[in-house]
Amino acid sequence: WLAARVGVVVALIAVLGIGSFLLEKRSVVEAAGVQAPVFEVDPMWPKPLPNHWVMGWTVGVGVDAQDHVWVVHQASKLEPAELLGSQNHAAGCCVAAPPVLEFDQAGNLIGQWGGPGAGYDWLDPHGITIDYKGNVWIGGNASKDNQVLKFTQGGKFLMQIGHPERSKGSNDVENLNRPTKVVVDKAANEAYVSDGYGNKRVIV
Repeated sequence: WLAARVGVVVALIAVLGIGSFLLEKRSVVEAAGVQAPVFEVDPMWPKPLPNHWVMGWTVGVGVDAQDHVWVVHQASKLEPAELLGSQNHAAGCCVAAPPVLEFDQAGNLIGQWGGPGAGYDWLDPHGITIDYKGNVWIGGNASKDNQVLKFTQGGKFLMQIGHPERSKGSNDVENLNRPTKVVVDKAANEAYVSDGYGNKRVIV
């Protein structure tokens, strides 16, 4: 009787082992038929900018509810030879584009703004977020940048959190230190700021 039960158990283990092997082999075969997406660079996106504008380092990309693509760039990273039009208008080329650029899906420029203005301290931008209300948040990563800025999509200033060159470290709840990105939680209506170039935290 015992030998018969042992035989049944051994047979069950063998069947389970064979079944497991076959299932594993089937999953490998099925996985081999799945291909990851293939991406290609579109060298004509975005389309050439007007006014002989050129872009510096692209340091942030965001998408709004209308599927418009927002780009923020650092003109400070452009070389002198890339800015001939700024120094000599007769050169015919080239001038730094405004820091914030809005494109449609086809790559057409449909909006631009940014730079110093009344009521806020402009920064060397890093990261751009369009929140659920359509507001535009920008961080900054220059050594003096201890703030994030919030604007409407048309570039109207709404709010500044922090002030340049005032950071007192990661326990400072008034100022940031080279913040890089903002994400807004719709349910709580709270902004999460990655404050990690100068500080070591996420602040809400």
